[in-house]
Amino acid sequence: MSALQAQFRDLAEWATDSSPLYAHLCREAAEDSDILDIAATVPEGRQAPHLLLAAVHYLLDRHPDHRLAEYYPSISPESQAPDDGCFPAFREFCLDHADAIRPLLRTRRTQTNAVRRSAVLYPAIAQVASAADGPLALVELGPSAGLNLLFDRYRYDYDGRVVGNSDSPVTIGSRVRRGDSPLPETPPAIRSRVGLDRNPLDVTDEADRDWLRALVWPEHEERRAVLDGALTVARDDPPELIEGDMLDDLPPVLDEIPSDVPVCVVNTLVLYQVPAELSEALTALLEAQMAERQLHWLTGRRDLSGGESVELDWKRWSGDGVKTTHLVDYEPHGAWLSWRP
Repeated sequence: MSALQAQFRDLAEWATDSSPLYAHLCREAAEDSDILDIAATVPEGRQAPHLLLAAVHYLLDRHPDHRLAEYYPSISPESQAPDDGCFPAFREFCLDHADAIRPLLRTRRTQTNAVRRSAVLYPAIAQVASAADGPLALVELGPSAGLNLLFDRYRYDYDGRVVGNSDSPVTIGSRVRRGDSPLPETPPAIRSRVGLDRNPLDVTDEADRDWLRALVWPEHEERRAVLDGALTVARDDPPELIEGDMLDDLPPVLDEIPSDVPVCVVNTLVLYQVPAELSEALTALLEAQMAERQLHWLTGRRDLSGGESVELDWKRWSGDGVKTTHLVDYEPHGAWLSWRP
């Protein structure tokens, strides 16, 4: 079994409960040499099955009359469950559109914007703001299209308690499993916001918006609705995004922020995708900054115990060194949070 086959089989197993369509397609694709050949276009180190599925989703939205669309709830209102005709339709579409799929596989990335993570950032940033001296300057690392930078422009529903921006066209629902998380009625004051990403996506660009939508799995209607609402909010006032490296280009970004302005650096899941030495260098850089100015760091990491949750820590200077508080555990897409303090 090739490594590429293993990737498709692994995703098929992982997607069984979340996306019956993608589970079915991945199981079949793992045994099809022509589909594997197309997927092999993906550069090493990227997620070939995810990118192939997203590329097909992206192009199928432009060809909704193809018989494959009948299996996609995101495209066909009366979609049907995967059956014996599903993979043959997928295979046909891939082979017929291979010349359009391959460039997407070479150039695009799985840059999802899990907007529901803002339900975790809302109380976390509120906690930081309560300890800061003045409105925060937000800096997000790996923001993709920067939709979570706009967390203060959304409305939130936590088990029936509604807070946030009451005028927002977006309502993000999440469950509080445990703890008394700080949920202020109105969002904390934000002075400025900027994101730093090697490959930022532009919410004013139709192709980038469509790619973001294609990354949402076909059955995930709620996620797609939240994303669409966030894209509408973002188009009216797009976040500032800088193309650059989180180590080389972060210091100039911080230098642009006046030294008396409190900074909140945020990253949710980006560090688990980078080498350990880069993560260590970033930690050294930010902890050195904490000793020089009022800088807070909200940094996410995978649950090392083997669970599916993500842990978010709050690091800041305490006067005699860096203090770390494990603030919250949360489901990777923000469906629930468990407040730790």
